[in-house]
Order: sequence, then C-alpha cells, then structure tokens
Amino acid sequence: MIKVNLAGAGRKPRVGVKARMPASFTSVLSIVIVLGTGGGGYWWYSSLTAKLADLDSRKVQAEKQKAELDAVIKADQVIEARKKVLEQRVKIVENLQTNRQSPVVALDQLADAIDRTHFVWLANLDQKDAILSMSGIGTSLNAIADFYSNLNATGFFKNVDQGAASQDPSGNWTFTLRCEFSPPRPAASAPQPAAGGN
Repeated sequence: MIKVNLAGAGRKPRVGVKARMPASFTSVLSIVIVLGTGGGGYWWYSSLTAKLADLDSRKVQAEKQKAELDAVIKADQVIEARKKVLEQRVKIVENLQTNRQSPVVALDQLADAIDRTHFVWLANLDQKDAILSMSGIGTSLNAIADFYSNLNATGFFKNVDQGAASQDPSGNWTFTLRCEFSPPRPAASAPQPAAGGN
C-alpha cells in the first residue's frame, strides 16, 4: 500500500505577510483632510457671503420700493384731503341752490293748495329749515280739513300735522298746522333705445 501525503509534510507553513505603510503617507492623508476641510469651509463661507450680499441688495431694493410707496401714499392722502374739501364745497353749493329755490317752490305749492281750498286764509307762516309752521282762519272745520287734504295732495309736503282748531267769537275757526317741505325727486330718465334697433 502506498501512502501519499498531499499536505506537503516537508514544507513550512506560510505566515501572513504584513504590509507597512510608509510614514509619509499618514502626513499626506492628514494634509488632504486639512485641505479638504479648509476648502469646504471656504466654499461654505463664500456661499454665505454671496447670500448675505444678495439679501443686502434685496433689502436696498425693498427700502427703495418702500420710499416710493410712501411717496405714493402721501400723494394719495393729499388727494383724498383735497377731494373731501371739494366734496364739502360742492355740498355747500348744492345746499345753497336748494335753499335758494326751496322757499319759492314751497310758497308756490302752498299758494296752490290754498287756491284749491275755499274759505281758508293764512295769517302767519314761519320756516325753519324744511319745517313750515303756519296759522290761519277758516270758515268751517270742513274747509280746514280740505286745506289739509290739498296740502298732502301737492306731493311737496309730508308729515302734515294739524294742530288744534278753535272757534272765535265771529264764528270763524283759527287753526295751526305744521309740515315738512319735501319736494319730490325727479325720476331718472329711461335709457333711449339705439337708433335702427329691432
């Protein structure tokens, strides 16, 4: 019988090889790490500086826009103040025109109501703003009631308040009456149809 030693009996077992790095490699690696850290720090710092410069320029633009808007707001306030003054002047002029025409129109309408009423005469008439206070004489209570109705029928007087009526020794009736002069507003004109329309 033949025995074969496949393990190699006469050979020495191999020992693992240890590789040593040169000492200069560690210092190179340290320099690379330091340079990488410094480069990253410089990049980060430069990006922050760029962002800061961008924010500063935006701030300058925003302040410029704010100054422009402040000027517009001040101009708008001046225009609004002028508008209010002009509106007050227009209102004063309109009131003057209305007050200039109102007594004439009020007396015309009052005269018309008296003309349509028989046997009623006015003795006194006072006006304060739009309120008319009057006193007069009528031959009967029916005549005074007719005057009251005719005053309402003109459409120029509202809140007609008839005071007490009393009979004097001559048989006539004295009365007092109070009302508010309120002329009807003109109706808005209807829009005209376009010429040639169907």
